[in-house]
Amino acid sequence: MAATMKWAISLSVVLTVFLSVLFFNTGNNNVCKTFEDYYSNRDENQNCYYNPDYKLEVPDIVKRNGYPLEQYEVTTDDGYILTLFRIPYGKVPSTHKIRKPVFLQHGMTLNSGIYVNVGNKSLAYILADAGYDVWMGNFRGSLYGNRHHTITPEDSEFWNFSFHENGVLDLPPQIDLVYRITKQKMIFVGYSLGSTAVYVYSSVFPQIAHEKLEIIINFAPSIFLKDVGFLFELVGRLWFILEHPLQLVTNGKMFVRHPIPSLARLLCLPFPFQMKTCQLIEMIALGFNFEQNDPETLPITIVHNTDAASVKTITHLIQVGLYEQFQHFDYGPQENVRLYGTTHPLSYNLSVIRIPSYTFHGENDKSVSEQSLKRLYDALPKDTTRHGIYRVEDKHFNHLNFITAKDIVSLVYKPLIKFLDKL
Repeated sequence: MAATMKWAISLSVVLTVFLSVLFFNTGNNNVCKTFEDYYSNRDENQNCYYNPDYKLEVPDIVKRNGYPLEQYEVTTDDGYILTLFRIPYGKVPSTHKIRKPVFLQHGMTLNSGIYVNVGNKSLAYILADAGYDVWMGNFRGSLYGNRHHTITPEDSEFWNFSFHENGVLDLPPQIDLVYRITKQKMIFVGYSLGSTAVYVYSSVFPQIAHEKLEIIINFAPSIFLKDVGFLFELVGRLWFILEHPLQLVTNGKMFVRHPIPSLARLLCLPFPFQMKTCQLIEMIALGFNFEQNDPETLPITIVHNTDAASVKTITHLIQVGLYEQFQHFDYGPQENVRLYGTTHPLSYNLSVIRIPSYTFHGENDKSVSEQSLKRLYDALPKDTTRHGIYRVEDKHFNHLNFITAKDIVSLVYKPLIKFLDKL
């Protein structure tokens, strides 16, 4: 049985590689308007065309789409060099007298490219055209945060961080820069770990955060990971066994960006059956919703939406999920006493946050449950949760759909703009 299974898997891989080489690598057109069109000769099919975004980085993608771009760099207190991107205005005349700054922060294993890589459905462009001054931040370790003044990504020390450092070291200089240039409070939009980091930031620096943030908008916030399902618990238990060997083997770095894009192009493209196969693990963990796959952007996001993360960040998230506490990193009793003065890690004090929150939730999000959001809102001061929770009007909407869904504009971005325009 095992031999048969191995043979079947090997044959599948060989067939995939053969078909990819035969039909994809020799052609030019890489995206089509329907999934059925991918099985045709794409270079002769009028429903298919070439989209260069799959191999471009944020500056070139933004300029190719006809938007202005400004680029800034900040250095964190511990030496990481982070790049911020700004789209100061859109292509549509604005009725806003003053353009409010909106700060977009990506999640884990991602970078700011998620906000510009799905064409006219990209949140950064939609906000810019709606009259907002759009800023895109980046975390350490990502493609736009992989430099340091004294160490390199090849050093294990470079990857000795979790979402705590994202919140207390990465966000402050970026938020300070936006505030200094715009002289306005900003709207903070965080996706997944982006929200995690801003709640760390706002709980550790409550006064500064209150002075600089007008509101926190959450897309699938990974704060309290409660009732996230059997797979998370299983992986979590196994993770603590694998963590140390993984740390040694990977130097603390997971999901490396290169050569992942090339590997993704080879194994996950160009056929829909390959795309869906590559989505399986993510959907098992984060919720199934093949209906929201967008044929014109999925080949781009499959390649683009992968970036490096630290082993320590994954460990920290698993600790939060298994302990059901939004807390500092657990180093073990002895080290905890040295760092925190107690054998157990300290919880982040969300009760000191004075910034309003507004959360978008997908009913089928397997990593952020309704119970998780209730716990978050219960932990925050009551007056900061007055805007409540917006439940996306698609019962199959999952965690990934917030950055890849075919109907993301009507389901999420239009309600978001409507809400922001009333602030």
